[in-house]
Amino acid sequence: MLTTKVLLNKVRQKQDGTFPLVIRITYNRKSIYLPLGYNLAEKDFDAKNQRIRPSSKIASNITRLNNGIQEKLKKIYDTVTRLEEEGKIESLSMSSLKKEIEGKSVGNKDFFNFVDSLIQDLKKAGQYGNAEIYRTLRNKIEKFHGQRSLPFRQINYAFVKKLETQHYASGNTAGGLSVYLRTLRSVYKKAIKHGLAKENHNPFNDYSIKNGTPKRQFLNREQLETLKDAPVEESHLAKARDLYMASFYLRGMNWMDMALLKGDNIQGDLERIMYIRSKTRNKMFSIKITPALKQILLTYNDGKIKEDNFVFPILTGDISQNQIHETIKNKRKRQNIYLKRLAERLELPKFTIYSARHTYANILKRSGAPSNVIQDSLGHTTEAMTQAYLSSFETNIIDDYDAKIMS
Repeated sequence: MLTTKVLLNKVRQKQDGTFPLVIRITYNRKSIYLPLGYNLAEKDFDAKNQRIRPSSKIASNITRLNNGIQEKLKKIYDTVTRLEEEGKIESLSMSSLKKEIEGKSVGNKDFFNFVDSLIQDLKKAGQYGNAEIYRTLRNKIEKFHGQRSLPFRQINYAFVKKLETQHYASGNTAGGLSVYLRTLRSVYKKAIKHGLAKENHNPFNDYSIKNGTPKRQFLNREQLETLKDAPVEESHLAKARDLYMASFYLRGMNWMDMALLKGDNIQGDLERIMYIRSKTRNKMFSIKITPALKQILLTYNDGKIKEDNFVFPILTGDISQNQIHETIKNKRKRQNIYLKRLAERLELPKFTIYSARHTYANILKRSGAPSNVIQDSLGHTTEAMTQAYLSSFETNIIDDYDAKIMS
């Protein structure tokens, strides 16, 4: 499949009558030319043996020069062999193969390298939530694939079906799979736009992603009251409880937005909080500060909120820009650990800080609020999105009634 030949490129004759010395590389009947950096007259080149003649004056040591050419030929064969063994060769164009041989790696042809570059771009743009989604997908695929490299050409219909089978075999849900596959589909589309994958190889042309209904964690009104009113002596657990309640009072504000909220987001004398949700960035929220929320705000700001200070005790004022995302992520993990302890102690269902959004939506729905009001309060762009969001709550309500009559 691979052949090489050292020759003079006769179509690129120089003004002095010499020709560039090149290696012609032919793979699967397609050819590229690798320049060797020398121009030779025909009399100085032994075409039969593909060597520079000893009589040539182009260099002081012709033997060393010819040995160097042989080393380049060996490198070409070694590179192609490696690419074949790694399964990368099929996804490479001839120009990309040339870059690989020259040491100018086209690593973005690899799925993992490309996702890494997307993650870095998202972080630079401050879209840490989306970056985390891509990172989670990367970890999922890496664990499934079991190898360090994955050419896009290998992500075919069979690959996706195998991923689906393993996902279900591990006891995971359709909702979780749909999240992974939608993210994978998004990555593949981006790779096509970057010229790293081909549309006719896109596995999602044949594979249809099934819509799974995610199981949403939430507390009902009674459980929320239990959490709010329970005596908690440990300061770290009390703070975790207060932050959860604050998120609920702020219509389920996510952890990232809570962490970044500053005094200048507060309007008037602790009257309203105004902010743009980091996940969507498409709507300004204006939320009335209730007495219960006001008490939490004052408690963690020594009775006075300064304009430039963070509102909640998640980040400190001296934190650098490079540390913000990692600190928020680590604090969220710790917050969820504390909430798990509270759930066990108070005999509540398992819940996380993110479930405050679901708790708010569920209680709002059970209070009789129409779906268009819930849609606006959650910041959904369509009512259909809200209906899909609320449908899982109905299932839990039915489950509760079933438990009462079937026990």
